[in-house]
Amino acid sequence: MARLTRAEVFAADEIAILHVMNRTVRRCYLLGDDPLTGKNYDQRKAWMEDELQHLALHFGIDLLCYSILTNHS
Repeated sequence: MARLTRAEVFAADEIAILHVMNRTVRRCYLLGDDPLTGKNYDQRKAWMEDELQHLALHFGIDLLCYSILTNHS
């Protein structure tokens, strides 16, 4: 069975609070130290924070809170 569209799930005239979660593919390291290559990707955390705030501003979303975890892959 196909997924419902967002228009079928959320009414345009109602306020909704959503919990959104995402993970990396194939356990690739997005943040922190990559044990395979020895590279550190901590600079991406600041970029992700800025991007979340930027996109929330332009899409009219109230970003209530967020958490970017470096120990989850």
